[in-house]
Amino acid sequence: MNKLEQARNKINQIDEEMAALFEKRMHAVEDVISYKQEHHMEVLDFSREQEVIQKNMQYIQDEKLRSYYKEFISDVMKTSRRFQHATLINDKIGYQGTYGAFSYLASMHCFPDYELIGFKSFEDVFKAVDKEDIRYGVIPVENSHSGEVGEVSDLLYSYPLYIVDIFELHVSHNLLAKQKIRTEDITKIYSHPQALSQCAKFLKGRDVEIIEFPNTALAAEFVGKEADPTIAAIASKETAERFGLQIIESNIQTNDDNTTRFAILSKEANKEGNTFQILFTLANEQGTLAQAINSIADSGFNMKSIKSRSIPQNAWSYYFHVELEGNIEEEKTQQMLRKLKAVCRDLKYIGSYNK
Repeated sequence: MNKLEQARNKINQIDEEMAALFEKRMHAVEDVISYKQEHHMEVLDFSREQEVIQKNMQYIQDEKLRSYYKEFISDVMKTSRRFQHATLINDKIGYQGTYGAFSYLASMHCFPDYELIGFKSFEDVFKAVDKEDIRYGVIPVENSHSGEVGEVSDLLYSYPLYIVDIFELHVSHNLLAKQKIRTEDITKIYSHPQALSQCAKFLKGRDVEIIEFPNTALAAEFVGKEADPTIAAIASKETAERFGLQIIESNIQTNDDNTTRFAILSKEANKEGNTFQILFTLANEQGTLAQAINSIADSGFNMKSIKSRSIPQNAWSYYFHVELEGNIEEEKTQQMLRKLKAVCRDLKYIGSYNK
């Protein structure tokens, strides 16, 4: 046995011992998780991590290895933190709004046995998924009547998250007030812009002030707290029950088939599915969009939809949001993406799912 083989055997033995110690350490971390759950503590304790790193540095006798060990133990702490996050967020789902919002209803349908957490804005949900404070986010991406939710597309462009599933929710809008009142006596109607758009036919020609609200459920909550009996909200029937409101008129949406698509967002990509989505940008040159579309068509892919959006904080620049039929892992798909990348300035994969 030569020196190389001897060294490798020694490393193999050490690796075996380290694997056993790693398991032992992570089992101890599980006890830390239990304590933090009981006492509602955050995962990251920066001062504690620095204390551990500095203390362990003292065990290294070989000076030239100190910087490498610091990197090693820092990675161990990072792995421990990820393990804690994965355990603590295992049953936490985020959505924008409050109880009774359509995002809440979609979350309840998709994750009936999970803890649902409402956030103030769409971006807050994205941030929570990105920071691993929650396992999934449930976000509306498109409505069959009012079209895409542009803000969400911009967030998909900006954040390193993935769509892992799509859920379609039939949306029924209702006019809600504190007490039974004639519709013509209502002076103000509060709701989210998307809901107002979806009820445009009902609202048209009415002598009433329309006031936009961040969320349909929040609008219903506001109406429930106000003393004015002539104000109303457009929201779900669940919010009426929640905030003690009366349904003045039901199913006031313009289209009976009023459906909203919700994306399930994750930090980790799901590579399985018969449908996937990408975003790309192009150089501002004649014919580049045609080249991109031809790259897709010539490769035999069915493009379900393509939308353009201006790039945030970048005037007169645009990105394209495309939904395609196909499996992202198939070689045929990878060949198409290589062709597409050759004509694109940037290309971003944002998720797969079955449709």
